[in-house]
Amino acid sequence: MTKEQIYAAQLKGLGYYQEAFEPLIKELSQAERQRTRAQKAWSATAPPGGKPSFLDPHWAIIQELDRKILAYREALGLTPKALRRLMGSPEPPVPQDLISEKLSAIAARVGAYEVDVPKLDTEKLLTASSANSDGSPQEGEPGP
Repeated sequence: MTKEQIYAAQLKGLGYYQEAFEPLIKELSQAERQRTRAQKAWSATAPPGGKPSFLDPHWAIIQELDRKILAYREALGLTPKALRRLMGSPEPPVPQDLISEKLSAIAARVGAYEVDVPKLDTEKLLTASSANSDGSPQEGEPGP
């Protein structure tokens, strides 16, 4: 079975194949074959016992072909995101129970670090600072 036939069968299996998709299916298949050839050419540039360089021009071609292939697959609905868009179903929701469990676990961990801090008597502090408004140190405070 050729790539074109495989993609056509996948689209038929999903229930939205149309003859109009044939040119795009053909372009997708050609791009994948080109990518395979570019991958082999890039691998052949490797020094003996080493790995090929990412600075090699073949690598840029591989990346461009990857982008084209992904765009073709999305246009045909052959990616999960594109399939959801075509079928009209929303993003899969995250179960609330999972979120609640994670938040509870975080709260429990943070709660373990809580320390009892004595409350400050703010009135006592305010009266002490207003009684000593001349700026001289109070009893027990270091001087300037």
